[in-house]
Amino acid sequence: MTGLDAPVGIVGAGPIGLVAAMRLATLGVPCMVLEADPDLVKQGSKACLIQGDVLEVLDKFGCGQPIKDEGVTWTVAHTYVRNKVIRSAEYPHGPGFGPFVNISQYRIEQILLQAAEAHPDCEIRWGHEVTAVEQDEDAVTVRARTADGERTLRFGHLVAADGVRSTVRDLVGVAWTGYTHKDRFLITDIRAKLPLAKERHFHYDPSFNPGRQLVMHPQPDDIWRIDWQLPPDTDIDAERADGRFDQRVRAVIGDIPYEVDWVSTYRFHQRVVERLRVGRLLFAGDAAHALPPYGSRGMNSGIQDADNLAWKLALVHAGQGGEELLESYHTERYAAARENLRVTEATIRFMVPPSRMRRLARSTILALSHRLSGARDRVNSGRMAEPYVYADSPLVQSAADEPLLGAFARDGIVDADGRRTRLRQLLGDGFVALCFAPDTATAADLVAEVRAHAAEPSVRTVAVLPMTAPAGPLPSGVAVVRTADAELLAAYGAATGRWWLARPDGHLAARGRTGAEFTAALHRAVGSPAERPLVRGTR
Repeated sequence: MTGLDAPVGIVGAGPIGLVAAMRLATLGVPCMVLEADPDLVKQGSKACLIQGDVLEVLDKFGCGQPIKDEGVTWTVAHTYVRNKVIRSAEYPHGPGFGPFVNISQYRIEQILLQAAEAHPDCEIRWGHEVTAVEQDEDAVTVRARTADGERTLRFGHLVAADGVRSTVRDLVGVAWTGYTHKDRFLITDIRAKLPLAKERHFHYDPSFNPGRQLVMHPQPDDIWRIDWQLPPDTDIDAERADGRFDQRVRAVIGDIPYEVDWVSTYRFHQRVVERLRVGRLLFAGDAAHALPPYGSRGMNSGIQDADNLAWKLALVHAGQGGEELLESYHTERYAAARENLRVTEATIRFMVPPSRMRRLARSTILALSHRLSGARDRVNSGRMAEPYVYADSPLVQSAADEPLLGAFARDGIVDADGRRTRLRQLLGDGFVALCFAPDTATAADLVAEVRAHAAEPSVRTVAVLPMTAPAGPLPSGVAVVRTADAELLAAYGAATGRWWLARPDGHLAARGRTGAEFTAALHRAVGSPAERPLVRGTR
């Protein structure tokens, strides 16, 4: 496309917009980010938790490890009822970044921004307030108000990542379905040395917030985020003026010295756009779906939106994908948003019962939770975020007996020529054929089948063998890794030999043993009907 300011424009320089920009840039697609604010605005912890699987996305462009190193990794979530622990859920650490890392959204944005500003295919334009959006068959035209007057810009595609109050969403007129909750929530970041384990602490009906909920999360540098559920008419400004706010904090932490780092109030939303794709325009993050903080699904699901759309846009701009592939962004991520809304709605209905009978039922469950395991199991403190499984996607092979299909690839430690790494770190730049086999002869047969496919996009081939398998010849260009992880080998069916097609976002699209199956799987994964030839790539 000629006459464009960039192949892809992105509205919003928050974490979702910056991740989309970096993923596109690393896949060879130049992009321009338009941000209404004149520079990055500090907003305290805001989204304060990034899930370990989501850090894998940031790791594809070098930002995962710095965030992990600076943040607070935790593996235990405590649930309290009336000041007593009723349950402590433990999450396995796994071979990667761990289950959850606490760090402020602002700090994540700083790290992402530094990477984006250093990349030659990312351009950030601050102080560009979008005022109009139009599209035709060839491009999207954006008008933006700047300090130097109005600017008109054209892009092949536009990503709207401008948050829950999305200007682009309003301009386009996409239906914003769902509701906004009437109760208010108070977020306070305090700096204090609290005698608490650096883990998640969720309270029902505590003495310091009776009748409602409170959750505490540790942050780096002795910052603790405290979230209060408040009555709708609470005036925090008045509380700060007359000393009641200090009393509120003291009721939680006691006489320990503290400093207030940030304070904000909000009402949460349960909303999703009717369409995540409108022609050449794609919605992502809070512009596409707004979720309550229970389970930390907002930013995490938004980053997964960005990863999903980036590889599809990259293939479209390379001429290797078409309308079906781009439409699958809506299909897959809308399904993910609906699942997140389903999970959070169940939590809301327990936390804030909508009827007298439900309030009575909840009170009974909470009262019995200290004594009965069945009651404890029904106390809903929010199911933690995890990657969505695209089991029903048109891009993914259908197999009811295979839970790995559509899922984010199971990880494990592997050895690559004496270098210890992880399976997931072999993914991310494009499609990868993972050939799991018990020996080199079986691996060579699988590789030959995979390479028998007659068209591209290019597919990198990785043979995964047991550590004990004897050395043997394999075709040139095949990366060979070995592993002693018996569970990993078993999960991927190495004993009988099987290839798996991993997408650029690390989700598994298909499995099989023959070249014909692989060709069909690749057609399906790029949204191309089997009878239509795939465009040969350049890689």
